[in-house]
Amino acid sequence: MSAPFIDLTIPASNGLVRGITTGACAAAAAKGALHFLIFHSEEKQMEIDLPTGEKLRVTLNFCRKTEQGAMAQVTKDAGDDPDVTDKCKVEVEVKLNKSGIHFYAGEGVGTITEEGLQIPKGEPAINPIPRKMIRQNLENILNDSPEPWRESGLDVVVSVLDGEKIALKTFNPRLGIQGGISILGTTGIVEPMSLSAWKASVEIYIDVALATQSNFIVFSPGRWGQNFFHKEKGIPLNRICLVSNFIGFALDHLKQKHQPEKDKVKTIVFAGHPGKLAKVIDGHWDTHSSKSPSALPAILKIADNIFPSATNEKLHLSKTVEHLIQISKKLFISDILFEAVAEKISRAVSGYLENSLEVEVLLADFKGQLIGQAATHE
Repeated sequence: MSAPFIDLTIPASNGLVRGITTGACAAAAAKGALHFLIFHSEEKQMEIDLPTGEKLRVTLNFCRKTEQGAMAQVTKDAGDDPDVTDKCKVEVEVKLNKSGIHFYAGEGVGTITEEGLQIPKGEPAINPIPRKMIRQNLENILNDSPEPWRESGLDVVVSVLDGEKIALKTFNPRLGIQGGISILGTTGIVEPMSLSAWKASVEIYIDVALATQSNFIVFSPGRWGQNFFHKEKGIPLNRICLVSNFIGFALDHLKQKHQPEKDKVKTIVFAGHPGKLAKVIDGHWDTHSSKSPSALPAILKIADNIFPSATNEKLHLSKTVEHLIQISKKLFISDILFEAVAEKISRAVSGYLENSLEVEVLLADFKGQLIGQAATHE
């Protein structure tokens, strides 16, 4: 059975128009360029495989020969999502090499200059899942090509027109990503969510979780908490609430809906990255970057009260929370530090709930590894 195609002309459940990520644009452009290089045929559309197992048809602006290979261009359409990369033009050039598929930053795509991100220092700012998607789609063409091409290696150069200017509207410069934007996306599809739609979905998550009459429910800003509890712990999805950045809003709704004399729930579990969750330590309950500062100062303040000054000097070199995690691991103090951070978060949440529920906190890094936990009843 062939994989289903996603039809972006059909609105999302909230009535908004969906779009495609820069990662999907790059995958389509890369596949179009390689197809042109091998078969000398300029396609108007390119079918790509998405990380979800689905397929998508993407329009190509052009395919053309270059001095060393071929290039194709795709215009990103973010749909109704307010994305600064909307309508940017993503170009990918593919060139033959001796072996393997290697990625390079062209004009307008950033380069990683600091530790602590998902990509190592010195690499082009093309995130892991877009890399995997590009690689898969290129390999699909190579596998279906005439024999001499099947063992070919490829250099993949990703560019974004005016990407350096667009990057100034993002957090890339302060995160140590220089020279342009990042190529992002975990599914290939941009699911637009209006503020009211997000909040409505959070309310539904909580209402459904409370209706299960379980003795605990899970709040998570993103997918890690959901995957951890559902896949690794076997917890039903209807007890896991994706609250996005709206932690305070979600807690307010929980307080309104939770009736101790009626509901069985006794514990709320927060699971996620400390870059989000640690913001509540300083009273920032909307964790969107436009609404709250970085959690890094709050975590460093905790470290200052635990470790000697020589250790803290090294920790204060961190550019991001994930970078801090990596440094603390190298110093063999991550368990101590992030258990203390988890305890601070649990107490902040418990205070917000007026101590009406026990609070547990699980913290993970970007690799999904558990780095700290705490609970108010311990």
